[in-house]
Parts: sequence; C-alpha cells; structure tokens
Amino acid sequence: MGCDAGDQSTPREPELQCLIRDENEAVELVNDTLEHGILRSAFRCECGDPTCHARVALTHLEYEAVRAYGSHLLIVLNHENPENTWVLSENSRFAVIDVVAGDERYEVMSRNPRHAWVEVPDRSAE
Repeated sequence: MGCDAGDQSTPREPELQCLIRDENEAVELVNDTLEHGILRSAFRCECGDPTCHARVALTHLEYEAVRAYGSHLLIVLNHENPENTWVLSENSRFAVIDVVAGDERYEVMSRNPRHAWVEVPDRSAE
C-alpha cells in the first residue's frame, strides 16, 4: 500500500488518510441527523491506498470510539500498512489502526478535526 512518492498528482498516504477522515466526519454529521431506524451511510476505508474505495458500516458508538484518539483510523479488514500502522482491534466488519510512524503520526494527529493540537514552543534555549 502507500502512494508513489514520485507521483505528485497522488496525495501521500497520511494526507489521503486525513482527507478521507474529513469526508467520513461529514458522513457522520449527516448520519447523526437521521431518525432512529433509518439506515446509516457507510464510511470510506481510511487505509490511505489511493485505489481503495471500500466502505464499512459502523454504529455511532463504534465510530465515536475510533474518533476518541487522533491517531486512530478505521479500515476494512486487512487494509493496514505494516510499515506505519498497528492494528489495535478488529471484528468481522472493520479494523481500527493506530498510525505509529513519526511523520505520518504527526500529520494525522495535527490534522485531526476533533482535537486542537498546539505546538509547545521550545524554551530550552531561554
């Protein structure tokens, strides 16, 4: 998985993951307005593979559990990239991954729409 670094038209993997997470956040906003019993819209897999268009259905509680941590993403089973993620949990429908590689983790954490992440200034030189 992952994006070809030489292809500038394709977003890098963590950038694509953030864009899809933003899209999924919009889907969840619509899902929250639905009356009880109405079928919820499925979410896009956040694996970061530009060719993946897989969808996964989550309940509101499942979705919120994923979003409780800024570095966690939801994916279809077996869509993880072992070079920069760990599988935290999985069930018969989806898995939750944690982005653990340094630069990738920084990007998904800093672009998380649910959490403000303020840089702490380096005061060691003062």
